[in-house]
Amino acid sequence: MGANCYICLQPIDYSLRSPDPWSFVIDETVPIARGGRVCHSNSGPAHRWCNGIKGTHTLEWARERVRQLLDENDGMAPVKPTSMGFTSSDW
Repeated sequence: MGANCYICLQPIDYSLRSPDPWSFVIDETVPIARGGRVCHSNSGPAHRWCNGIKGTHTLEWARERVRQLLDENDGMAPVKPTSMGFTSSDW
């Protein structure tokens, strides 16, 4: 069993593969864009979705925002539709 997501603190299913929002990614605690380094001490395991919410924000900000979003959606990650449904007409 692997480590929990260090953002939401929930288990990660390491068998899931990208692009599943709950798949495993490595997150930089201090983002590279904010001067962080690529090293073990500046990284942690995360869900792809949690990592996307965090972006270049702080870990503390991301934990609070992820908690808010999950609370608002009964523990489910809100997802944006990637395409609109298609209906045909007979005319």
